[in-house]
Amino acid sequence: MQLTATAPAAETPKTTADPAHAVAAPNFLVIDDDPVHRMVISRIGEKAGYAITAVATAEAAAGEIRGHKFDCISLDLSLGGTNGALLLNDIAAHNSQALLIVISGATAATREDTLVLALKLRLNVIEAPKPVDLANLRSKLMLNLASPRA
Repeated sequence: MQLTATAPAAETPKTTADPAHAVAAPNFLVIDDDPVHRMVISRIGEKAGYAITAVATAEAAAGEIRGHKFDCISLDLSLGGTNGALLLNDIAAHNSQALLIVISGATAATREDTLVLALKLRLNVIEAPKPVDLANLRSKLMLNLASPRA
């Protein structure tokens, strides 16, 4: 299944507070159809220092993935009637350097199958099953910030 979407207008990236040393904040794409989860994950990302783009559908996610570079992507596997794993090929093609965090309440077998596929696509993937341990998520995001980027 090929997903298509019209990407919304690009957001202005956040920068550091010191204008003399202004550096664009790393970009974090949050993909979750549940508005509460999307908001909570976005806030954790903001507190960790990321500029956030949050989407609720696979179609919107595909547009963002194809149109922008992200340093980190969180992916819910259940996006309404769409399996979020269908986005893995787009992520591999357009954002393979991003840390992919599979945040899902799907069964352990489904999450494992998704992780195996992501690894076969040579993605840098980790898992955070729902309910999400928020302190652990923030720690993973902070570690990603400390990692050298390609």
